[in-house]
Amino acid sequence: MDKTVINSTENQHDNNTWKYFFVLLFMLILLYPVCGFFIDKTIELSGVTAGNENAVFGFTEIMDGSAQATWNSIIDNSFPGRKALIKLRSQLIFSAFKKSPNSNVIIGKDNYLFEPEYVYKELNIYPVSDDSYFEDLISKLDRLQELCTSKGKELYIFVTPTKAHFFRDKIPQNYLSMANDGENNYDKFARYLYSSNLKYFDCHAYYEEHKGDLEAPLYYSTGIHWSHPWGQLCAKEFASYIAENSKWHLGTLEQKVKPSKNNVPTFPDTDLYDSLNLIMRPSGDQYFKSKLKVVDEEEVPTVFYRGGSFMGQSLSELGSSGLFNVSAHFENNYCIINGDARTFSGFDTYDEFGDVGKYLSESDILILEVNEGAIPTMSWGFIDYLLENPNLLG
Repeated sequence: MDKTVINSTENQHDNNTWKYFFVLLFMLILLYPVCGFFIDKTIELSGVTAGNENAVFGFTEIMDGSAQATWNSIIDNSFPGRKALIKLRSQLIFSAFKKSPNSNVIIGKDNYLFEPEYVYKELNIYPVSDDSYFEDLISKLDRLQELCTSKGKELYIFVTPTKAHFFRDKIPQNYLSMANDGENNYDKFARYLYSSNLKYFDCHAYYEEHKGDLEAPLYYSTGIHWSHPWGQLCAKEFASYIAENSKWHLGTLEQKVKPSKNNVPTFPDTDLYDSLNLIMRPSGDQYFKSKLKVVDEEEVPTVFYRGGSFMGQSLSELGSSGLFNVSAHFENNYCIINGDARTFSGFDTYDEFGDVGKYLSESDILILEVNEGAIPTMSWGFIDYLLENPNLLG
């Protein structure tokens, strides 16, 4: 056969192949919204999604263009297959380019994840509070302790650690290069606490001395909160500290720690990883489960907690185990009372908590939790609120 004829036949075959490919691609694009509708039903995204429940499409809105803008926003946030495309894009950015698809997450060495705020505070990139702040804070805490004592109550401070300090070697070099020397907020606070007469338990210092006591890590690479085993161990030791310094005879706690079956994480072990909206599940950590149990019961005082989310892996278990009767677990901008959560508009909108005095007055012990990263805003004005309203304590 003539070579010209053979080449012509091969070229025709190649052209047909490309035609079929583009036709198939076009059909897939047309069918994607249908497929995507069903795919999205199996997908959950982390983070905030814009909504337009109160969309208005009147004559005025059409004429000024706001209706069209709202309609575009509705399409952008609800078209079929959107969730799948978000996860696909995020996975591509994370795996191929080693970048974070979430601006509030830093990808460190060995894929350790951090929130920028904690890194900035650990490295003194954010300005450190001056001595006058800590002098004023300790003075207020002293006054609050005296007030509690006068009301027949006890005050304790529970200091929780940050990932950025104990995994500083995993922070990216471009952040380390901006670090400033000198004491950070935790260093100053610990120094002032040590020289005070306040009753406190420093989990940071405890971990430094006992880091080999558990097989579980203090933090997983995938989360911003500390692990349940270490949170509960610190809570257990904190309870022993209270028993030594209190009029109350507390029961004895026993802790059991074991690797998670099938390596399934427990909330919030992967909270930062989940916020990246990736397709693949994390695989670099061994996760652990932990449980506290009261093995010999004695007196059960009523406590009022005020602090942040690090109480969820620690202090909350003291109530769940039965060591304490918890009148109120006041965390961030919500408060859990008898299993029901009340949410407030801000971290310091205490006037919205109309019956706070009822739960404070019922309490025998007041515990203030503060994470290292929140020391400059400790308790979000709660200390001032109590000092200005001493009658709330009974």
